[in-house]
Amino acid sequence: MRQCGTPNVPSFSALRAVQARLKSTIGPTSARHVSTLGNEFHMNSAPKLFSLDFANPLVRPHIRPYIEISPSLSEFYQAERLQNENVDLLQLMWADFNRSPHRHFYIKELAQTDDGTFVIPMRWVRLVGAHGNEVDCADVHEVDYDETTRKAVIRVNDTLTRLEASRLKSTYLDLVSEGYSFVFEQDAPEWCAVMPHPIRTLAQGRPTFTISIMSWKDDVSGNRSKQYNAHTNNYLANLNLPHAFLQQEYNIRFSATSPHASALELADGLSQDIGADQWHEGYDCALQQEILFRIINRIEPADNPQQSELCSHIECKEATFAGAVRLEGHSRTLRARKDIGNYFGVPETVAEITAQLVAATHGVAKTVETMQTKSGIKDAIAQHWIDKLIAQSRLMHEERMTNPLTQDPRFKDRRLIGPARQAVRKQELMRWLTEQPTHRYRNIPVDSEKRSQIRAGDHFNVLLTLDGLDVHRDTLVEILHTWGLGQGKYAWHKSTTTWNEQQLACLAIRLQASSVDGLSTSTFPIRGPYFVKYRNALVGKHFKAIQQVIVFHLYTELGNPLLLALWRATGEVGALLHYSRIDDLESYLADLEILIDNVLDIWAELDPLRIIEKGKLHVLTHLIQDIRNAGPAVIYSTEIFECWNAIFRTCSILSNHQAPSHDIAEALGELECFKHLISGGWWRTNAGKYVQAGEGVRNMFLTYPDIQRRLGWVDRRVLIPGSVKQKSCKKRTSARWSSIHQAEHLKIDMLEPGNLSSTSESENEWEYGSHVISQAHDICREGSWVFYNLESNDDQTHTSHVGRIRRVLISNSSTTLTFILIDEFNILEQLDERTRMPVLVRESAQMCHFVKPAHVKFIFNAQHNCLLAECNIKDSGFVQQERQDTTLSRKVVVHEARDCYLLNLHGLHNASLIRQALPRHLTKPVPYFQDRANKHREFAAAARQLLITKRSDAAAKAKATRARNLKAAPNKLQPQAAGVLDATSPLDNP
Repeated sequence: MRQCGTPNVPSFSALRAVQARLKSTIGPTSARHVSTLGNEFHMNSAPKLFSLDFANPLVRPHIRPYIEISPSLSEFYQAERLQNENVDLLQLMWADFNRSPHRHFYIKELAQTDDGTFVIPMRWVRLVGAHGNEVDCADVHEVDYDETTRKAVIRVNDTLTRLEASRLKSTYLDLVSEGYSFVFEQDAPEWCAVMPHPIRTLAQGRPTFTISIMSWKDDVSGNRSKQYNAHTNNYLANLNLPHAFLQQEYNIRFSATSPHASALELADGLSQDIGADQWHEGYDCALQQEILFRIINRIEPADNPQQSELCSHIECKEATFAGAVRLEGHSRTLRARKDIGNYFGVPETVAEITAQLVAATHGVAKTVETMQTKSGIKDAIAQHWIDKLIAQSRLMHEERMTNPLTQDPRFKDRRLIGPARQAVRKQELMRWLTEQPTHRYRNIPVDSEKRSQIRAGDHFNVLLTLDGLDVHRDTLVEILHTWGLGQGKYAWHKSTTTWNEQQLACLAIRLQASSVDGLSTSTFPIRGPYFVKYRNALVGKHFKAIQQVIVFHLYTELGNPLLLALWRATGEVGALLHYSRIDDLESYLADLEILIDNVLDIWAELDPLRIIEKGKLHVLTHLIQDIRNAGPAVIYSTEIFECWNAIFRTCSILSNHQAPSHDIAEALGELECFKHLISGGWWRTNAGKYVQAGEGVRNMFLTYPDIQRRLGWVDRRVLIPGSVKQKSCKKRTSARWSSIHQAEHLKIDMLEPGNLSSTSESENEWEYGSHVISQAHDICREGSWVFYNLESNDDQTHTSHVGRIRRVLISNSSTTLTFILIDEFNILEQLDERTRMPVLVRESAQMCHFVKPAHVKFIFNAQHNCLLAECNIKDSGFVQQERQDTTLSRKVVVHEARDCYLLNLHGLHNASLIRQALPRHLTKPVPYFQDRANKHREFAAAARQLLITKRSDAAAKAKATRARNLKAAPNKLQPQAAGVLDATSPLDNP
């Protein structure tokens, strides 16, 4: 900059000094942790990270602290999970910040309403109407108060009374200051004796908030190359933000990484900063005052192996298929059960882990292994101490019980035998265990009971004891790995191993011809040849694309009926799982249950053993309860966290790898500092004053989309529904209305009534626009398929239509005078028999409408019905290389000029809007089998026979291998081999 002549350029050291000063005041700073296993790592402070949300003017308006009761389900805080939560773990305080911001009402504390009634609020909820209107309410116990005796009697009913929170007039402190005194009866709840609420005293007049988070952990490579550089990462997200914000990298918080510590060790470090009793200071930029907040971990999203570790159970192999279930031992069943087996809750898991630790004191590893196999419980932290206990037990047996030189005098007493002898050894070993790890044991107060107890975090999984988290229930089914990399991958493997090379080549050409407009993959084309060539190395985004379009290409030589049924069921479930908003929860869950049953039934018919061997198929049945508890499955999909790994890797490769956990935490802490500063966030200076960056810095972030993109911020306000965009100057063309009318072969009676009467007479110039923004914020270009409203001339009502955009017309006289020329299509009453998709037909080539941009509702995907149109594969077109046409030709699908299309119900984008717009009979799922029970018994019998055959074949193969190895062995080793392979050898008993 100095070389360019820029004045007042600071020195590099001055720049670094300013950065260090800002980071020390804004934060976050990383703290050193030593895990229970002795591993060291650095972690960014979670309270500091989430305090930035309150101080950020771009984020704070979207924080939703209360439970919401809404006619639809789109967010975590609207689901049943929080509605059934312990009220002490929810939002404790409510205030009308507009009219009386300093009058704070707390739960479990007496208050008075505007009509003089005494109540005790127990929960704060926000009622959301169908049109978005919101009302804060309180679920209360009514209280009978006798002014003479000053006795208060709580009307404890099964249900609480709900009233508008704005009716609350006086807090408990107000009532006491007015001279009221309250005496509760002896049978009143215990919390009646603790008024005012203890947190009110702690807050000292500051508002208090409860933040729900989800904590993602997984193993990640720190390299961009193929060489694996193992790290375990932990990212956080604020569940009080709407789902649209959780899907932005801007709102993902980096917590920690370590090449040494495991996920449970990172969880232990995080647990030291969160919990129901840990309150932290912050600054609320909306209220312009300091606040207190606490952090409650509600969800642990992760892939399936990681969730097994978090739940302390064996990874989908033995008796357990999911964190919330314990199946019936090793029994094999094909039945897609509606129940989830015997619930193995947190208390049972802790008891089992404790029993394993006690069993380890006997020094017999086989005993513990048997317990783990039988129960399915195997805790990674406890296993470390189990191994040490077994070694310590054997050492004690040698040194203190059998060695005459070092024997403990107590063990010389011959009366100390049997159980009594074992009890002494167990007591000493358990005492040794409770004193481990020593660096933590020293910090426990001398008079604390924990000094003699087995402690969570120190000796077993800390997630089993976190406030507000049931780790078995809250490790939810994660659709990226369970569905995309589970069912989608299984179906793809089954298909590609069934087809020959000629069929695969045909599939590649057909996939390449798929239309992607209106799909979730519309930003990149579907590369059919790549998918087929590298069919065994595809990733999640590839399977997501394949699921949405493959069913349209399975005909003629690819028309295997069972594979078609499998892909059809896969696409139907995938579309429902990507709902971001569920309007009718019960109907949605009923449909989803039928479709999941269809997937399992088709696998049972196609490959009975697959449903036995693949735990991910069993996990699918838990989606029903998970969505009811925690909201749409996309909320806790880990896709956004996997995307965030790219940011982590950028920091990792720039580290010198001497202290990667520290260096990466510091680098990403500096990124958080910069992000907060440029977003206009507030922070407290060393003088105690709250400030924010200047207007010029704040405007830089708001006006430069490139900075927003690099920080992962998506501002949907730039996509204004009903707006249109012109083409670039080089591509703009204009014409008079009469020319457009002739070029498009339009009829006057096809125009929307009253819209163009004056315009058509004036012969204004019109331009062809680039795209229009729909009501659902979609970018709709020429050729896009859309649902749109058409205004009626009689009563100004709107009727929904479907069509394809032909032109976007913008008047040169006024940019606000725009029309969308749409070719109208009709939807037939019967579904396509092969794909079970709605059929789009066009009555006339001249059937079109001029539509106002604001009447375009949303985009959808449609595929050409190549089977009906008899589209063929031909040598047509040239291969482009380096953006140049080559002399190389390629085979492509040449679509015939017939207006026959299929509406894609497998598309993930706008899946819920499509089903709302279509008649119910076109989207209602149909069970694959009507008599499922009999079919299951039939398939179970076939599966048992297949298992017998498979095991006998494996035994015969093993026996042949042993014989071949013996025959190939040198003669001098044959006697030794014969001695080894005796009658008791396990090799003879496969």
